Amino acid sequence: MKCSLSRLAIKAVVLSLAVTFVFFSSLTGFVSKSYAEDQQIVATWLWNTYSIWKEKDKTLDFLGRNGINLLYLQIDVDIPSDVYSTFIREAENRGIKVHALGGSPEWVLPEQQGKLYQFIDWVNTYNNSVLPSERFNGIHLDVEPYVLPQWRSDPDKMLGLWMDTISGFVQQVKADTHLTTGVDLPVWLDRFNVPDGYGGRTTLSDWMIRRLDQISLMAYIDNAEDIIKSVSNELVEAEKASKPVIIGVETLNNNEEHSSFYAKGRSQMQSELNTVIRTLSSKSSFAGYAIHEYESWTSLKD
Repeated sequence: MKCSLSRLAIKAVVLSLAVTFVFFSSLTGFVSKSYAEDQQIVATWLWNTYSIWKEKDKTLDFLGRNGINLLYLQIDVDIPSDVYSTFIREAENRGIKVHALGGSPEWVLPEQQGKLYQFIDWVNTYNNSVLPSERFNGIHLDVEPYVLPQWRSDPDKMLGLWMDTISGFVQQVKADTHLTTGVDLPVWLDRFNVPDGYGGRTTLSDWMIRRLDQISLMAYIDNAEDIIKSVSNELVEAEKASKPVIIGVETLNNNEEHSSFYAKGRSQMQSELNTVIRTLSSKSSFAGYAIHEYESWTSLKD
């Protein structure tokens, strides 16, 4: 009888622990989900680097008010390093990661690629000279060779040069650092069929996605339905590769119909973005959205 009671007591304890485990597991799942949702990326590009020097507090206040947690900051080597370190430290305190931004269409040309490696070297030299809280967390490349005349005259050659540029970029960054490698990409690269590097073929978008840590798709369209359609293939490719995709929208007055929220304004942009977020939130590859770009966004009508 004593033994039976003892066994019953043990079973009761085990059952109690099991119930407790299930309860806390469900609670942990809830907390993890909330945490993941809180980590949705909200990014913007800042091309006029003087904003962090002459208008630092104003810039940080705007970023904070609008929930920015990732900033692509263009590098201007003429700005003193302490301007960067002060800004990045204060941005970090507000929960904003800063990635060094650089690029030019010509960087894909062999005679111009030295500028890419000078850019990477500048970031590494800067990061090695400051405190951890003052460092760039990643390097973000904006290289769009399709605007060059050579793209029309010899597209196959330019595709190859672009792929070489991206490969070199990733290899050089990862040689000495763990910095996040990111690139701005248009939403139509899935039209190009290229060697996958393993004896097969794939889309150019898939090739890019698999080599980078993070992708910003320039879905420069002024309505949620077409934004979602434009990125659908890339999100599937990124899901297979377990890579995060950020959906970018435009606010500049670029005089291209239905490509910018310049005419529609801030409220309409946010409404369309909310629809994008609700629709894509179930996609594991959807990491958040980005607004191009800081200056035009600040002057966008309500």
